[in-house]
Amino acid sequence: MQLEQRVERLEREIEVLKKDIRQTLLDVQDSLPEKPASPSRWRNKAWVLALLNLLLSIALFTNIRFYTADSPFGVSPVLAPWLRAFWVALMFVWLLLQMYPLMLLLDQEEKQLRDGAWRNTATFFISNPALTLALTAAVLAIAAISALFPSLWMGVIAVLFIIVCINAALYVLGLHRQRTQ
Repeated sequence: MQLEQRVERLEREIEVLKKDIRQTLLDVQDSLPEKPASPSRWRNKAWVLALLNLLLSIALFTNIRFYTADSPFGVSPVLAPWLRAFWVALMFVWLLLQMYPLMLLLDQEEKQLRDGAWRNTATFFISNPALTLALTAAVLAIAAISALFPSLWMGVIAVLFIIVCINAALYVLGLHRQRTQ
């Protein structure tokens, strides 16, 4: 008797939950735009960003190369290392900006959403500076390895792929063990 009452009570609660979920989904559907953003707009912004990155990379590398101690342009040997360090730091900052905010801004149409993306990026930088520096160091290491030793990079990719596969297998095994217990 008690079991039947509990089952009936659970069935009533499930019906109430179904209605709540249905209403929530309808509310979400009403809040979505009727026409989704076209992928071509996003792709165009991505190509513009790629062109901007290419132009800035050329300018930054040219300036770094220009300010060497043996430059034929008559740059002071005392000032050259400082100017070179400035351009390297500027390239480092540009790399940091590439990791979070610019990718978040690609699909933002409204100004308020763009401002939110910048705020979220700043919050992420401030709350996780070690992670940001670690990711930046990883990107720099990958860029250096791929530029200087392309064949070594293929080996690194194979090792990374193996590591990812092992971690995925361990995760699946952990899930399987949890289910069986």
